[in-house]
Amino acid sequence: MAPPATSLASSSPLCRDSEGYFDIDNKPDWARKPLLGFSTWSTQLLDDVPGYGGKHTEPWFNEAKIKAVSDAMKVRLPQYEYINLDSGWSETFDEYGRWTYRKDLFPNGLRALSDHLRKNGHKLGLYMLPGVRKDAYEANTPVLGTEYRLQDLVIDKKEGNGFKGSTYMPDNHLDVAQQYYNSIADAFAEWGVSFVKIDGCGPGGGDQFYPYQSPDTREDLKMMARAFKRYDIWLELSWFMDHTYANDWACLSNGARVFIDIESYSTRTMTSSHRVFQRFTQAARWVDSNVVGSDYGFYIDLDVVLVGMVVNGKCVDGLDNDDVRMSYISFWALVSSVFCIGADPRMIPDKYLAMLNHPDILAVHQAGNMARPIGSGDVWQNRKQVWWKRMPDGRICCGLFNAHTYMFMLGKSHEITLDLKEVGLANRQVKLFDIWEGKDIGVFTDTYRVRLRPGQCQMLFLLPA
Repeated sequence: MAPPATSLASSSPLCRDSEGYFDIDNKPDWARKPLLGFSTWSTQLLDDVPGYGGKHTEPWFNEAKIKAVSDAMKVRLPQYEYINLDSGWSETFDEYGRWTYRKDLFPNGLRALSDHLRKNGHKLGLYMLPGVRKDAYEANTPVLGTEYRLQDLVIDKKEGNGFKGSTYMPDNHLDVAQQYYNSIADAFAEWGVSFVKIDGCGPGGGDQFYPYQSPDTREDLKMMARAFKRYDIWLELSWFMDHTYANDWACLSNGARVFIDIESYSTRTMTSSHRVFQRFTQAARWVDSNVVGSDYGFYIDLDVVLVGMVVNGKCVDGLDNDDVRMSYISFWALVSSVFCIGADPRMIPDKYLAMLNHPDILAVHQAGNMARPIGSGDVWQNRKQVWWKRMPDGRICCGLFNAHTYMFMLGKSHEITLDLKEVGLANRQVKLFDIWEGKDIGVFTDTYRVRLRPGQCQMLFLLPA
């Protein structure tokens, strides 16, 4: 059973006071567009792919490799900005109980790494959990700038996040707890960090069968938002955040994961076609939340884009074909999801780089507004998915998808129909332009129909003829 949906934000969709991440009337420039970047977690799972794997204990990345990723990304993915290190960059704490980096991976420190990234136009991101680290609590370190120690903050040893046994939740949220989070933000800022993924947040977590595995971390997230706000750091909440608390997530962060991990957790391949199309159903639940988009500096996060990872001549992304890869990129762009690629930028062939760098698709993504479905967005009820949104220049963008996929195979072809009155173009002649093909399709009145293979999509711009 879901917990009651109380909200931190009352009269406004975003908090307008010191408890919000930022004021809706004074949103920073970096939050006006959804994020483009690269995240390491998906490649950390590939233990049977040479050069990768290690998960969070012995991750494949280090200072030299991330610098090389940045150098490649600058040339190969010029509009992608963030490079985010997931779990594994830290395995211990400093003298004040704060997360600190692994010196075996980063011998010159994270500041040296972020400086290199900045020269390439990139920003460094890190991963952490809410609460007080259990190992730091047991060491009872002092809280920087106070006369208190961590055991003064934690009395009942309540779980601090959805990963049991990793952190404790403070039993009070007074000034000393705020100072603890401030000190963490201070350290991250000294290292040049511009993005923080906070995992194990709740209400939420778990999966569709065992939901709500994470405790309610909103009080901690309020303090973390206050701390990181001072440094203009993008805050991302994970995982499977409950959409009934959308106001709270928009108040406290810039993005929220809307479903379980997209990775298959295979050691040889990254994901599957079925996992991609599952996201349609989850995205549809956020369409009417009225807090998503560039107006609010808050975006849904459908998880990483795992397209085109090729190692030793073999594509290991796990997707069935290029139809699915194109649909993957297209849907993330339509809903302006947080868009981090999960494939190593050095290992993406030119044909997939062309997809990821497609100027019109990136324009659809960077428009920053969320598309909505025509009819049901639930792929189990409706395999013939049609989503649309209006671009800032007035054009309408429509995505037509054959979402007929199963866990272990593709389904069958379908004819997909676009009813033009559903996008406000009734009784008019409308010119259709195929974005991926780069060509005009023709002029249509009332309806447009196309037959799509399973997993295939068609992305259209609509203009009055």
